This record gives sequence, C-alpha cells and structure tokens, in this order.
Amino acid sequence: MQVEESELFRALLDLTKSIDGGRDLKALCSALSGSLRRIVPFDFLGIVLHDPMRDELRLLAFSTDRQQTGRDVVLPANGNDIAAVVWREQEPLVLSPLQDFEHGESVVRQALQEGINALTLVPLSNGARRLGILAFGFAQPFCPAEESLVFLRRVAAETALAVDGYLTLRALAEERDRVSALFDITNSLVSKLPIKELFPAISDQLSRVVVYDFAWIGLLDSKTGELQLTALHSPAGIQLEQQARTPPDGLPAGEAILSGRPVTFSGPDFDRFRSPVFRKYASYGFRSGCSIPFRGKEGFAGVLDVARTSGAPFTNDEVDLLVPVTRQIAIALENSLMYQELSELKDKLATEKLYLEDEIRLEQNVGTMVGDSPAFHSVLRSIQIVARTDATVLIHGETGTGKELVARAIHDLSERDKRSFIKVNCAAIPAALLESELFGHEKGSFTGAFAQKIGRFELAHQGTLFLDEIGEIPLELQPKLLRALQEQEFERVGGSRTVRVDVRIVAATNRDLKRMVENGQFRSDLYFRLHVFPLSVPPLRERLEDIPLLVRYFTQKHAKRLNRPIEEIPSTALEDLAAYSWPGNIRELQNLIERSVILSPGKVLLIEPPRGDAPSGPASGGPCGSQAAERARILAALQQCGWKVAGPGGAAARLGIPRTTLQSRMKKFGIARQYG
Repeated sequence: MQVEESELFRALLDLTKSIDGGRDLKALCSALSGSLRRIVPFDFLGIVLHDPMRDELRLLAFSTDRQQTGRDVVLPANGNDIAAVVWREQEPLVLSPLQDFEHGESVVRQALQEGINALTLVPLSNGARRLGILAFGFAQPFCPAEESLVFLRRVAAETALAVDGYLTLRALAEERDRVSALFDITNSLVSKLPIKELFPAISDQLSRVVVYDFAWIGLLDSKTGELQLTALHSPAGIQLEQQARTPPDGLPAGEAILSGRPVTFSGPDFDRFRSPVFRKYASYGFRSGCSIPFRGKEGFAGVLDVARTSGAPFTNDEVDLLVPVTRQIAIALENSLMYQELSELKDKLATEKLYLEDEIRLEQNVGTMVGDSPAFHSVLRSIQIVARTDATVLIHGETGTGKELVARAIHDLSERDKRSFIKVNCAAIPAALLESELFGHEKGSFTGAFAQKIGRFELAHQGTLFLDEIGEIPLELQPKLLRALQEQEFERVGGSRTVRVDVRIVAATNRDLKRMVENGQFRSDLYFRLHVFPLSVPPLRERLEDIPLLVRYFTQKHAKRLNRPIEEIPSTALEDLAAYSWPGNIRELQNLIERSVILSPGKVLLIEPPRGDAPSGPASGGPCGSQAAERARILAALQQCGWKVAGPGGAAARLGIPRTTLQSRMKKFGIARQYG
C-alpha cells in the first residue's frame, strides 16, 4: 500500500472530523470505515474492547462490505490468544496469510471461518488506559508497509479518544440509571400509584432491603376491626392466597398493631398464635417472620408481614432496615387510597357531567310547573309534603301529564337539591342492557364491556334517582332492584364487591301496577316497596282551567326561541282547545302550540284546533271517549307516517311517546296494518 504523505494527512484529518465522542460504537465503526477505506483496502473493521470487571476482550462493533455471521468473539485478557497478547504488549501485529498462524487461537480460527485471510491488529490506548484493539481484516493475504502501520497507529490513537469518550459517557449513564432506579423505587412508594401498581413496587423495595420468601400487607378496617391481608409477590415463586379478612387476634400482626412495636417470631413462638389464618399461612412453609406496624393520619393503621422458610429469626439490624421502609409504605398506601377515592370521584363526576349535558339538550320545562286549578294545587300540596322526607314516591299519571316535572320538583324542594337528579327511562333501554345501566358493570363482564362503567344508582348517590316507566322493568330484574331499594346496596354486573349508596327513589308509571301484580307481571313486594307515597298527576281533561295559562306559557316560550312577535291569543281558540279531550295531555298541547307559533306569520297566534279526534259533549271526558280518541289519534299518526312505528319521522316520535309504549297501545286497541 503506497500512499503519499499528503494523502495520508488528508485522510487522517477527515478521520478526526468524522469521529464524534458522542457516537455509539457501531456508528464509530461506520465513520472509520468510510474515512479509511480509500487508504486501507480492508474488508473488515472491528473494535475489540477490554471489560475490566470480567477481564475479558469482546468484539463489540464491526463493519464490513459483505454479509458475515458476526458471531461474538470473547476471550480472557490474560490468555495466550494473539489478540490478548496485542492488548497486553500494546504492539501492532500483522498476520498474513492466516493459515500460517493457526495454532488454535480463537481469533484466527474465527477470522478464517468468516473468509478473512489476513489480519492487522492495532492496540487502542489513551496513554493511561489500555482500551482494546482495532482489528483490520482482509479477504486476500496483505502485509501493510511500515509507513502504513504508523498511519494505522495514528488512526488507533484518534479512535482511542473517541472510544474513551464513549466509555466515559456510558459509565456516567449507567451510574445515572442506578441512581435513578433507586430514586424511582423510593419515589414510587410515595407517589399516587393505584394499589394494584403499588404492591409490586413495595415487593421490589423489600427485596433490596431484606431477604424474604413471603410478604403480606395488612390494613385495619376501622369500622369492622378486621384485618384485610393482601399477599405481595413471593420471590420464591410460591402461590399465596391473594386476600383474606380476619380478626387481628391470634396473629403477629395483631400483637404488632396493639403494641405499636415490631414483632419477630420463629419456630418456638408459633404456639402462641392461634388464628386459623396464621395456621393456614404457616402451612406454606415459613419458619420465621417479622410484623412491622404502621400508622397514618386519622387512625389509618396496618402492618407489613414478611416471612421466610429458614428457621433463623429476623435480626435487630434487619428490623431496623424494615422500619423506615414500612413508614414509606404507610405514606404510599395512604396516598394511593386517597388517590383511588379521588379518581373514582373524578370518574363519577365526569360521567355525571356527560349525563347532565345530555339532559340539558332535551327540550323540557325543567323545574317549571304551570297551573291554577284545584287538581293542580292538590298535586303541589302533595309535593311539598313529601319533598322534605326521603320517602319513596310513586307517581301515577297518563302519558304527557308531566310526571317528570313532578319528580324534579320533589328533588328541587328536598334537602338533596344540591346533588344529582338522575333519570332512567326503563322503557327506552333494552331489557338486556337495563341491569348494566342501573347498576354498572365491570370490565370484561360481557362482550363489549371494554371498561368499567358506573351505573345510574352510583351516579345518584346522595341525590335522587327517577325511575320513569317503572312498569316496564323486566320481571327477572325486579329482585335485584328490590334489594337495591331496600338495602341501598348492589353489585355491578360481573363484579363481586358490594357498592353502598344513599339514593332517594322517585318512580313513575302510566300503567296499573296493581293489576299487573294480580296478573303476575309485577312483583308484589316491589310494588309495596314503591307504593310508600303514591301521587297521582291528573290528566289535562281534569284541569281544563289551566289550559289558558299553559297556552300562554308555551306561546311565550316558543315565540322567544323562534323569534316570533306573538302578542295575541284569540279567545275562540282557547274555547276550542278546552273542548278537546287531550289524550296526549300537556305534551300534546305543547306540540300543538309550537306548531302554531311556527305557522303564525303575524302578532296573532293562529291555532289550528285538533281535528275531530275527540268526541264532543260530556262523554268526552269519560274513559271510553278518551280511549276512542286515543285510538283514532294513533291511527292517524300511523297513517301519516306510512305505518312507520319507530325511528326519526315515525309515529312514536310524532306522538311523543316511547316506541314500546306505542306498540303496547297498538296491541291494546287492536291496531294492525291492513294490506291490500
């Protein structure tokens, strides 16, 4: 290899520029290969570094033009291999052809297997530290000239600076990672980790402090006085019973909590612990242990139990190491429980916010009741009497009479008015989903349950739950609803934990529940549980005096919303409205007024009286007349919608009633589509 000095100098300058101390070894190899290949026609370039911890030489990076297996080369630094000799003596070595130097050396044997027939090994050193070797491989026998060896040594010196920088950075990074790991372990025990994530961190912390085979965390339930034991990870890989509830008597943990001091125990001490739980845990094979008590704020108390299979008792030094760890555990558990409570409250409030936003979108007269008739005042008196109590209220009334407004008024006048008013329309939710909607479900409890869901009972905690269309509750769900009403507790679908709530129940129905009980369609015990304070909302035909007030109220409301300058309502129109039986009650009246406001071009409200659906005369208020009018009204709506029952533009939407209610009434009145 004959190269002019100027070209060598230029190549060395390019090499110096290309080497960056921040590179990793593979990038460094690539930079060296690109800078040197036009000067040295090598086929392989490798960096071999010395590991002082193991006193080994290891090939850590290489660069080549062709595909090679790249198998690791590891050899002892104090051995007789030629690479070890070059590293120890710090003198370059040229081997060409390699077949002449094969005497079992691993480097030569490995090179021949890779198709390399010549090697030039140059030591890497920064003067004070022997770092390793820079290895050049050639596919054909090759012996570099003396000036080339001088150049390669200068290349190795430059490379050594980069390698030394790399090793220094790597050592600093490793030290940083060690400090960070220790900090993370301590920090994890005082951070806001959920309980399930906290226990593995506690196990890791313990394993760094003391040798153990079993560990439990015990939390004292201040209400029941029981100890809730939760098994931690067992380094020995023994499967423990995950959780147990037990009185603390007869346990080392009980003695530790009572005395406030650590309790150690080994074989001879076992006789004084009579708890069945202790005996059961002892059957796992532990022979010695230690219980460290801890206390937090507001009476928060618990214990850390550690045990091992060896009979040697825990020493005072080990106990002294465990005490500060236990203090951290106490802080972590307290923070974790508080965080869990806040997280659950946050989820509940978020769900409640979404629910309330949905409710706000509904066009309802929330909290607004209009009327001046004796029947209306009777309802108001009943509301005022029952609102201040927590009694269950069952509201009876036909469709469209304003049963939900009555329920909201009861809530608004109660002491729960600052909390949530949660509504469930039992007729609008499929029977298969109603249980989940009421009580919530756990993640994975059924197909599609991708996350835990909070039910309406939990959302209504300390507030009011309004069960509309209660008569539509499936018979198989009624026992669970009865328990929730009586005990104020339930389990989520797919869950085993009992959820306790404080909920005031207001139910409503337009069905005859008593007759349903007689027909076996509704449980009698649930009926009597709901029938604590029955409240009947009169239909509009029984409060005709309120029609003018209601017309004015709805006219003002919709005229303002639609920006219509309505100022006058003809008295003849009010008379026509009073002569109608109103099978759809106030809802039907509201829809009629809204349509009239839309169609009125000037300041006078143009009301198109309901078409002759209702019979005239005294019979119009009777049950038979009312049913005939309702049947005619349903038929007209179905015909106008082309017999489309549900969905947008369907008869149910036009009549303002749920689809199931419409289908029930069609069956009741014998209405079926006629073809042909």
